[in-house]
Amino acid sequence: MLKVAKISVSCIALVLCVYSLFNQNELLLLVVQLFVAALLSVVGVEAILSKQKLSGYLLFGSAAFLLVVNVVKSII
Repeated sequence: MLKVAKISVSCIALVLCVYSLFNQNELLLLVVQLFVAALLSVVGVEAILSKQKLSGYLLFGSAAFLLVVNVVKSII
């Protein structure tokens, strides 16, 4: 199940990334960053389930950092 989630989120993020680069759309870039944060979270869950706690926590931290940066950017 996690493998299907990783592949689907990766494909959606890639398509949106290419589309946002062609259209220079700021909203689509934000959506791509949210999909990347979701992908990092899914990979983090997979790493924790396979007993790789350090890499799982690093992936969750990266996802949280990405989300915090987007919130701060939208506030400013």
